[in-house]
Amino acid sequence: MAAVCALAMQAPDVCAFQLAEPRSGAVLRPGDAMKVRVEIPPGLPVVQVAYTLYEEDRAPEDKVDAPPQAVAQAPPFEATLQVPLEAAGGMRLLAVARVAERRGQYVLFDEVTFRVEPDAALAGLQAEMPVRFSETLGEVKFLSVRGKYADKVVRDLTPGHAGTAYRSSNDRIVRVNPDGRAQAVGVGDAEIVAVNNRRECKIRVVVQPENRENRPPVAHAGTDQTVKQGTRVRLDALLSADPEGKNPLYYWSQVRGMPVAIQDPLTLRPFFVAPVVTAPRLLRFRLVVKDEEGAESFPAYVDVTVVP
Repeated sequence: MAAVCALAMQAPDVCAFQLAEPRSGAVLRPGDAMKVRVEIPPGLPVVQVAYTLYEEDRAPEDKVDAPPQAVAQAPPFEATLQVPLEAAGGMRLLAVARVAERRGQYVLFDEVTFRVEPDAALAGLQAEMPVRFSETLGEVKFLSVRGKYADKVVRDLTPGHAGTAYRSSNDRIVRVNPDGRAQAVGVGDAEIVAVNNRRECKIRVVVQPENRENRPPVAHAGTDQTVKQGTRVRLDALLSADPEGKNPLYYWSQVRGMPVAIQDPLTLRPFFVAPVVTAPRLLRFRLVVKDEEGAESFPAYVDVTVVP
């Protein structure tokens, strides 16, 4: 690939495997037949490109259903993916190319983010309620907020990337983060208000836990890093803490970029090997810390930019 990349001194994009369609920041509609296409450096022996559609900043294990995928096995390696009818909010498209050279095979990737905005009007919001916390202070539950649209499709609007904002009526009883996670911090009743596109839903919260002395751990995923391809990269939760001073549990997952094999993902400092890239590429990781009583932190995130 070195001979090809020599061309990049005057035109840097010549050497970059990259998504050409859709463009980053594009706006699509539910049900759209989305053309997906990559640009491949001249002479690069690509034999397959796999396209996978994910929700923005969601790990693959967050979803039960397999994400939409299309595989192109011949030039020009174009394909079509249907935007799910129930989609709304931020999404990311990952393209992974398999390259076969004489010295062996390797993969390259690129990723873009875009938005899905329904044409139909949002008629109202609905949520599962009441939300009850019965085990321990520091317990975290996922809210479930759905949007009822004029096209009669009900869409998941829980995450912040779908345009939903939250506020708690009493932060001393329950806290809520932009991802739609609620955390019990005090005993009593409260209300969480979810707002999206001027529609509002009030979610009743009841906190009556058995363990009323526990306090939740705090997650800190370390500082953003820029690393070279092929290097061993350490993730770092050293600044995370449990107020009780016990040994918490660490849960690392990846929410952006081509999936890498995280070694020891349940430890304080797991590691992975940075993938091969032809241009700077972003990997994003999420950390959640849990204690022995079942309390957990809100997630923390860290970005790792991989460069050639």
